[in-house]
Formats: sequence, C-alpha cells, structure tokens
Amino acid sequence: MIPTTTDPIFVLLAGGQSVRMGEDKGFVPIGPDSHFLSHILKTLNKFSTSLYVSLRKEQVDSYSKYIQKPSLILDKELTVEGPLKGILSSYIYLKDNNLLNDFIFVLPIDIPFIEEKTIQRLLDTIKGRSRSIPGIFYESNTGLEPLCGIYTTQTLSQWMASLSIPGKQEFSLQKRIKILEPKPLFIKLPDEEESSFRNINSKNDL
Repeated sequence: MIPTTTDPIFVLLAGGQSVRMGEDKGFVPIGPDSHFLSHILKTLNKFSTSLYVSLRKEQVDSYSKYIQKPSLILDKELTVEGPLKGILSSYIYLKDNNLLNDFIFVLPIDIPFIEEKTIQRLLDTIKGRSRSIPGIFYESNTGLEPLCGIYTTQTLSQWMASLSIPGKQEFSLQKRIKILEPKPLFIKLPDEEESSFRNINSKNDL
C-alpha cells in the first residue's frame, strides 16, 4: 500500500558498526524475551505500519526474521558516510518505490527506551507544516539531536542534489541542519525525558 501524505514513515538506523557494544545493537537483550530491535519496533508499531530499517548487507539475514525484506533498506553507493548515508539511502529507496510522503521520521536503533510521548510530540508538531519547514528536531541538554527527528523529503531531495557538487562533502548532520533555510523547528527535550532518550553505545550504558 502506498502511504498518504499524512502517514508517518519511520526509518530505523541500524547500520552502524557497533564497535563499542561488541555486537549488533539491534540484538542486545533487554530482559529475557526482548532486545533493542523488538522493543523499539513494538513502540513504533503503535504509530504506523510504514516501518523501515536502514542496514548493511550482512545484517539482512538476521533482521529479516523480524521485518519483511521489502522493509529493509541497504546502503547505496554514495559519497557520504555515517548516518547521513543511511538517511539518504532510505530516501532513494522510498522514492524509487513510490513510498515517499512529505516527511521521514528517523530514529537510531540504540534508543530502545524512547517514550511514546517523545515521538508523539514531533508528529503533532509536523502536522500541517511539512511543506513549510525543512525538519523538526529535539535539543537536549547536550545539544542538537539529529538522529531522532523529522526530515522533510524536500530537504533530503536538496541534500541528494548537493552530492553532485564538486568539493568536500559534509558528513555532519548537525552542520547540515544548522545551515538549512528556512530554519528547522527545534524543540527543547523535557528534562524528565532525557534518560529514556539517551543512546546506549556500550553494555556499561545499560
């Protein structure tokens, strides 16, 4: 089914190397019957059925046990790396398969405890605005949070076009977001949601 312009599309970024964790973050256990991937999918399923996971080719077999292969997005051959590569690869895949709507909600695999109200606040804010602003992002006590936010497809289209411009490519999402015009909308993350919003990069963070 092709989503309407009001259906939220979620892209879960899971293609990192997980060096500090020592294993694929998606399958780090949370209790006896859950792990990062299943836990965050359970949360996101309450908001939308349009869920996709950005990952590397070697992760497909493991992730396809939990998500249908058409919803697994492999990195494209692009001139950028890191999370930006996953986001733009997802944009290309969704566009090529006529699945795009006005915006994409991006989250990383390593914030499995994110609260529903943290997600809902961004969705409520984007309503009616996705054609007038380039994105919506949280600002926490540590600064701009580009890996849990809403990117409009217009912004991603412009970023794709910029890859063809000769010269050094900017990999930093923070830097790209800060120079967007018109300015994105920044929302202060409530202090009481900071603990559930944090990235879990190693087992010591659990």
